[in-house]
Amino acid sequence: MTEAATEASSPPVATTERLDPVFLHSGEPFTVLYGPGVGDLFVDSAYQVCPLEQSLWRLLRAEGFERVVFSSLQHPLYFRDRASRDLSRSGGAARGTAAPGSPRRRTMRHPRLRGPLDGLLVRDFGPGSAPDPPGNRQDETGATDGAGRGDTGGPPAAPPAGVSDPFGVMTLAGYLRRPGQRTAVVFPHTEEILQHTRAARQLADAMAAWADHADDRNQWILVFRKPTLEEVADFVRLRGGFPLLDAFVSERRSAPGRSGTFRIGHPQAAELERLVHAVRLEERMGIADWRELDAVVRAMAAGHGTVRSWRARLRHVARTEGALSSRIVRQWVGTVTEDARTPWERLAALPGLDQLKQHVDQLRAEVEADEELRAAGRLTACEPPALHLVFTGNPGTGKTTAARLIGEIYRDLGLLSRGHLVEASISDLVAGYVGQTSARTEETVDRALDGVLFVDEAYGLSDQRDGFGDQAVQTLLKRMEDDRGRLVVVVAGYPDKMREFLAANPGLESRFPQHNVIAFPDYPPATLHTILLQRLAERGLQLAPGTEDRLREIVTEMHRTRGENFANARDMRTLADAVRKQWVHRIRREVAEPVTPEDIPEPYRAYLPRPAPDPADLLAGLDAYVGLGPVREELENLANRLRMRQALNKGGLAPPHLLFTGPPGTGKTTVARLTGRLFRELGLLRKGHVVEATRTDLVAGFVGQTAPLVRRAVHDALDGVLFIDEAYSLVRDTGGQGGFGAEAIDTLVREMEEWRGRLVVIAAGYPRDMDRLLDANPGLRSRFTARVPFPEYSPEDLVEILRRMAAAEGYRLGEGVAERATRWLLHTRRADPASFGNARTVRGLLGTMEGRMAARFA
Repeated sequence: MTEAATEASSPPVATTERLDPVFLHSGEPFTVLYGPGVGDLFVDSAYQVCPLEQSLWRLLRAEGFERVVFSSLQHPLYFRDRASRDLSRSGGAARGTAAPGSPRRRTMRHPRLRGPLDGLLVRDFGPGSAPDPPGNRQDETGATDGAGRGDTGGPPAAPPAGVSDPFGVMTLAGYLRRPGQRTAVVFPHTEEILQHTRAARQLADAMAAWADHADDRNQWILVFRKPTLEEVADFVRLRGGFPLLDAFVSERRSAPGRSGTFRIGHPQAAELERLVHAVRLEERMGIADWRELDAVVRAMAAGHGTVRSWRARLRHVARTEGALSSRIVRQWVGTVTEDARTPWERLAALPGLDQLKQHVDQLRAEVEADEELRAAGRLTACEPPALHLVFTGNPGTGKTTAARLIGEIYRDLGLLSRGHLVEASISDLVAGYVGQTSARTEETVDRALDGVLFVDEAYGLSDQRDGFGDQAVQTLLKRMEDDRGRLVVVVAGYPDKMREFLAANPGLESRFPQHNVIAFPDYPPATLHTILLQRLAERGLQLAPGTEDRLREIVTEMHRTRGENFANARDMRTLADAVRKQWVHRIRREVAEPVTPEDIPEPYRAYLPRPAPDPADLLAGLDAYVGLGPVREELENLANRLRMRQALNKGGLAPPHLLFTGPPGTGKTTVARLTGRLFRELGLLRKGHVVEATRTDLVAGFVGQTAPLVRRAVHDALDGVLFIDEAYSLVRDTGGQGGFGAEAIDTLVREMEEWRGRLVVIAAGYPRDMDRLLDANPGLRSRFTARVPFPEYSPEDLVEILRRMAAAEGYRLGEGVAERATRWLLHTRRADPASFGNARTVRGLLGTMEGRMAARFA
């Protein structure tokens, strides 16, 4: 056995935040340590910089482990303190019980083992016959000197001769099973042991036996130099030969809580501050501005560096710069500290977001009140505030930026120790095979510990097949509960989809209370225009006179006609990039040239206001239709109003909703299609397409289905016309359908208000029936401000329609046909006025006439 040159029986109690003693009390047969911090150095509360092995030894001794045994490939058994060594000798006799000067007798380390000299061992070889484990030559405090030798100066004890791997395994297993002394066995380099040990079978058997008879007082700690538990499991599985360990790690990879495992992450701010002071004292490094130290340390903690890398940087600063400053740290961590403002100041500078600003102000007041009550000794029990948040809004509204600021603000309030942000997509949480999703979610959460996990488009977890998305949600909920105080989750997405996502799982609603749902509204046009100008200035572009006004008009129209996928600031960045590309193509290296309106790409020119067309040209298409004088008059008035507004520079005019009143067959559907195109030419609608709908398209037969039908029809018609023929049928609720028609009307009124300026609704029907429709909801009458009458066609109009329909089919009316057709149409109307279809009846007449003419040629 190898022992350290130390006289200490117990190390001084010095702690580090990254080694939480809670992992020593899992009750599992093994404890697997892993993570990006395994190979790092640790700065404890005594300002000592130690590797993991030494820090772990101190923790175990402080937690009451009387014997701590280490094992590596090169040194199957060694100790870091005399007490552990002496307890491991035969019979547990302490080294100090031997009489002074008496010869030392070495015995076998296991009472049942006998060698050639019975229970005795060959005397230790002299110093230098075998190396001591690296870093084990310690003094009473466990500290090492630069040469690896303790301050005592004593030579290291050489390992005993003849120790074989199988014997070492048997000895370790005996220590664990032996009652009396609380024992911890530590493999600091488990991968090397599993990969190269000559006692693989004995080690596998020992693990299996220990798992069956584990004493929860003792610990077998396996340290893996892998950043994730998934990589640990893959290594053990591919190595083979250790089925018990393979099963243990694989099960915990996908198990909530991962009992028996512990992830060692990056250092937090408190540890890095101790590192700064340790280097300051050791290397005589100065601090340029002590007032900046707290901000500097927080920036370092958010930079995901290791103590080892930070110490190297700080030592370099001590040798070259002499003093640590925020300028130096800014060079190391990039944009983390580029903005000297506090996170509170940066949040206040963001446009809008009043709800979020009020939320964090309220949270700060709660935290400060709790601190005052605690200082006064009046706070005995307090439920911590709900910290998880829901951000709802369209893309590009600052949700990711706000989530990053939330981490920094929570850190300032003492609610998080690091406050860094980990952005996760659905693919970072959901895997494609059974058993992998929980592990992937666990790994992502591990990276976010002590900070913020930001999941954008989180509703995508509800859309996953085979239940993998729900599995990720359940794992996330478990970690949110288990890691309260160390994890804040912010989920984001479109408002409607996020409401459905939260309602789909009661656990989500309880962890994301309604007052923690923060709305991110779309930026107003003025803000978007400012963002666009900033993006262009960042690209070094200057604007020629008039260009800024054209860009403002484009942005205003983009905002007015925005849809669900409108990306706010991102769209402004895309526009700036497109303008710069067009400008570069035009100027050909003449970079002094400013941006002009001709550098605006063609797709964006469609957003510019169109010159109001001449009413005569605009309405020429109506001249082809018979009997539409009232329609022409209404649209001509509308065109004149728009021309006047443009002349007075008053901006555009929201297109009106229209009532087409009249009997069937008077051209209402045809004119509705034409109206969409006319409004597009007037600049009132971007597309001008027409979506036709009837009661069947808008009213469902079951509760909860009608409103979605109406919303779907409205969204299909955005930037165009929704034409509802026989709209009065919406108030005809018969046949046990309850009030579904009324629900459709109520939903339609809300949608008309929501999409004002982007939607034209044209409702058509008989005049008296349309009055009944308006009476069904007070909101309808105020929204249908224009009524276009479609009177019955006169006899002359009906004959003219017949003549045009016949000409379209290649026919002409013979002598006397017009007079006879007039008499027939008038007789048909008088006989049944309600069913007379005007132009539809004329079309039927033409079909009859064509049939009779065909019979004559038969």
